[in-house]
Amino acid sequence: MICVAAFVVALFSLAVAQDTKFMPPATANLNVLRTANTAPNVHSAGAPPFCKGSSCLYYAGDFDSTDSNANGLFNANDSSAGLSGFTWVGVKPTKAATVTGATFNEFFTSGFSGTNPAPFQTQTGITNGAAGKVVCNTSGNATLKVYGESDFGLTQYSFTVKKLAKSCKIPAPTKKVPSTYVNLQPQSSNGYGYTVNVEDAKPANHHGWKNDLDDCYFNGTAFGVTYNTCNSQGSFDELSIALTGK
Repeated sequence: MICVAAFVVALFSLAVAQDTKFMPPATANLNVLRTANTAPNVHSAGAPPFCKGSSCLYYAGDFDSTDSNANGLFNANDSSAGLSGFTWVGVKPTKAATVTGATFNEFFTSGFSGTNPAPFQTQTGITNGAAGKVVCNTSGNATLKVYGESDFGLTQYSFTVKKLAKSCKIPAPTKKVPSTYVNLQPQSSNGYGYTVNVEDAKPANHHGWKNDLDDCYFNGTAFGVTYNTCNSQGSFDELSIALTGK
């Protein structure tokens, strides 16, 4: 089971189990469980706790609930509902890097009950309608911590694997491999989540590599989607993820 600390919510104690009788939307702004937003907003002073110091290779930046395109894209595996979706985020390092940890900032439903380990993969060569080549396939034990601004009746958490079971090498962009796509998928026995987006021109707390704008794919057979661009689901300039390593 996922462990939690201060401001971290024990996953078995997140209140009100998710009703899985209804197919959820692919995007957070259409959340059928939408209620008045009473979720906490937790801001970090300076670098976010999941990506700071010399090990922080890249952080796309914080979600901004005031942006007109504020949203989130389904990224979870809810075993109780047989429901799975993947958000594949493109990254372009300035030089070859070795990733040892990752964070995806996500809105989670109130019934989310997480299990470990969480799979982390990288792919290259994804095109619209077709998967690419899996380059690295690993996993790690994840923790949850309330982070950033919540919205759509959902609470935002940083979903973080500090140490992957195996490190993943990400090359600098080339003509043959212009981008590498990464996914960290929360596993759940009940409930699901959405990776939050980053739409601001200069997102708060951005660090490291330039954002690889509009380079993201969504894959979810339950949603009738096979590696379609994230922008096919709405406006997703960038997704709020972080990579650590060297």
